[in-house]
Amino acid sequence: MRRLYIMNTIPQLMRSILLLALLSLFVWGCAQKQTIKSVDLLSTPNLLVEADASWKAKRYEACELYYTAVLERQDLVRSEMPTIYARLAESAFLNGHHHQARIALENWANMDSSALDLVSWERTYLNTMAALGKTERLRNHLKWVLENYKLSWATRLDVALWYSSYFQENGDYERALDVLDGFYKQAPDVAAKLSFEHEFTQKMQTWDNKLVKDLSKAVTTANQWKFPYVLVGFERGVRDASDKDSWSLVWRTLRNLSSNANLADVKPLENRLAELESRYGLPQIGLALALPLTGPYGKVGIKILRGAGLAQWRLAQDGVDVDLRIINTEAPGWDKRLAELPGHYSVVGGPLRVEAFKRLYELNSPGEDVLKKRAVFAFLSTLGQQEEGRDAWRFFTSRNDEVRSLVSLAADGLNIRDLAVFYPEDKFGRTMAQTFYKEAASLGGRIKGMQSYPSRELKEWGKRVGKLLNVPDDFSDNKDVPLALPDFGAVFIPDGWSQAQTLLPNFFYYEGDQLLFLGPGLWSRALDSAKDVDEHYYRLAVCPGAWWEGSEGGRALQSSLAEEGLGQADFWVALGFDFIRFAGRFGALPSNWTADEVNRRIMVAQGMDFSMARMTWDQQGVASQNLYLFSPVRNGKKLVDVEKMAARIARARIRREKRVEAYETRIEEDKVKQEENMFAPQQ
Repeated sequence: MRRLYIMNTIPQLMRSILLLALLSLFVWGCAQKQTIKSVDLLSTPNLLVEADASWKAKRYEACELYYTAVLERQDLVRSEMPTIYARLAESAFLNGHHHQARIALENWANMDSSALDLVSWERTYLNTMAALGKTERLRNHLKWVLENYKLSWATRLDVALWYSSYFQENGDYERALDVLDGFYKQAPDVAAKLSFEHEFTQKMQTWDNKLVKDLSKAVTTANQWKFPYVLVGFERGVRDASDKDSWSLVWRTLRNLSSNANLADVKPLENRLAELESRYGLPQIGLALALPLTGPYGKVGIKILRGAGLAQWRLAQDGVDVDLRIINTEAPGWDKRLAELPGHYSVVGGPLRVEAFKRLYELNSPGEDVLKKRAVFAFLSTLGQQEEGRDAWRFFTSRNDEVRSLVSLAADGLNIRDLAVFYPEDKFGRTMAQTFYKEAASLGGRIKGMQSYPSRELKEWGKRVGKLLNVPDDFSDNKDVPLALPDFGAVFIPDGWSQAQTLLPNFFYYEGDQLLFLGPGLWSRALDSAKDVDEHYYRLAVCPGAWWEGSEGGRALQSSLAEEGLGQADFWVALGFDFIRFAGRFGALPSNWTADEVNRRIMVAQGMDFSMARMTWDQQGVASQNLYLFSPVRNGKKLVDVEKMAARIARARIRREKRVEAYETRIEEDKVKQEENMFAPQQ
């Protein structure tokens, strides 16, 4: 049983003083304006009659006096004491005599431990401790109640609601919901969960909008479907539903919450949503995709469209109708058709190519006003001259994402901080080299070498590799002499996969087989269909990618495609699938939308489950993606195992050391033989 530190007895003198003080107070200013009978003139039964009458009349000052006095009587029947302690504690608390309330409660609990299972005892005790500022006691009591499964559920439920209100009043909104979550998990059965949900919902509906808004800040993507968070998020949506411009987004949120809520009973949510739909109507969500459906990139566009179509169908099954319009960016006048779409097509996915994106902001272009009238999420790694999060948005892997993942692996995962860059002399190569240089510095990397090579002159590539590795000019004449180790442990090669297959053997030729080779996302996409890869050269090669078929999201997408007979999943299919579901969570943007409004909606929409690597946006609308890292294998690629990669690097370095030792041993042996021959007797 829980032990309470109390004073079991109060000295007679102190009690008499207390009674005299109370009597003086009542005689001087009794709010009831009624005469208090002298307790000394009343027998114990009559004193109890007076005390009970005062309790029923809510004359708490008299109650406290009479019940304090009756506890002094020697002829008091013990069975009367629980009621006396309960009423004394409550009266003392209401009179502001919190220490007297505490003593009464603790005496009661020590006399009868079952009192702790009474809602009345718990509620008065908690109110008293709060009034006394006993935060440590409250913290310990909460822990005790959570661990004491013998307490009745009704009492535990009341305690949970009390603590939630207590934390709310102290501005700790996260704990206010967390404590409810903790008790809800311990509910003994479905009926208990139902009662908890009902009690909390009824209580929540009495709150003002500010409190609901404050509490909703504790709702995250991780907890949004659970009790009590889902109910708070739903209530926040109900409060916002009357805003015409926000109704489309609010409806989408309420629909998601009611469909996915992990509750014992979701019917109340569904009923409230139906009521709102009848009042405000079903919003129309229009999305546009600007994709190349013909020409050299047509196959890519068709794959994106396949994923988008599947997402549209899935949303329809959830009761969300998306009006999807497709614009072929390879057809003449496509930008004009995009600009002339009805206003409810407020969100655009694409374009896929830089030249097409420029048409949306070039002067005198028919699509010039598209960026001003619609929220455009380009499928590009960069937005060029446009400011991300203000002029347009990005729904694609950035160069920074790729480089950041590689540098993090090298520096943090493998403790390789000295790096080099070997890049082609073209726009892509130079841009990626600059990005790598900047990101490496911010992540603790040090660039110890940079070397370019002509992208089309294959004969020069070997020489440039030798230059990067500081290979002596006479290397070909002294191949037995081990080369000095380069002063870096990893090299970034921002070129295509086919070029890498020619480049990497040159590093091995110059004894660079212990280096970590870092490639761009181009390698990853090419490896999706690669066959017969020579693993010898790529055991220490790594490349980032946004698509992994073995991920939870990847498997779920493939399963959905298989159900509909839509073929194989890959990055482009995942891109279309994820974008439509992401944009569908936006709802229709109002005609006077702002970038801040889009960024606010992104914060909600990004909480979905992605089939490709998760994308996140900061509050300024700038996207980033946490990419997977792969190593090439014979028939494609596999996820990098950092420990195994570190072991491979260690073995490669050991092999090199052994080669150097063998060379030095051979030189020493040759030297000894020469000396022996020099001093050998002549025949």
